[in-house]
Amino acid sequence: MSLPLEPRMYVIVREDLSMKYIQGAHALSEFALEHPKEFQEWENRYLIFLSVFNGLVLDALKIELLSKGVTLSEFFEPDLKSELPTALCLFDDGKNGYRNYLKKLSLASK
Repeated sequence: MSLPLEPRMYVIVREDLSMKYIQGAHALSEFALEHPKEFQEWENRYLIFLSVFNGLVLDALKIELLSKGVTLSEFFEPDLKSELPTALCLFDDGKNGYRNYLKKLSLASK
C-alpha cells in the first residue's frame, strides 16, 4: 500500500492563448473563492501548471473530470466572448488519485 502524496493544486491552461498564465491565476483565484476548504487544505504547497492545445480540448477535459466527480473551478475570459473556458483549477489532496489521471497532460510551456 502506498502512502498518500502531498496536496497539489493543478491549473490547466490553453496553449493557444498568449495570456495563459494570467488565465490560470484567475482560475486559481476562482477556486479559492468557490472552494475555500480545499484551498486552505492545500496550504500553498505544490502548484502545477499543465496545458492542453485549445479551448475545445479544455472543455472536453472539464466534462470528463466532472463526470469523475472532480471538484474544479473554471475561468472564462470576458474579453474573449467565448463559451469555452480559458483555464481550470483543481485540487488533489493526495488520496484521490487525480495525479495519475493528469499524467497524460503536458507541463505548461513558456
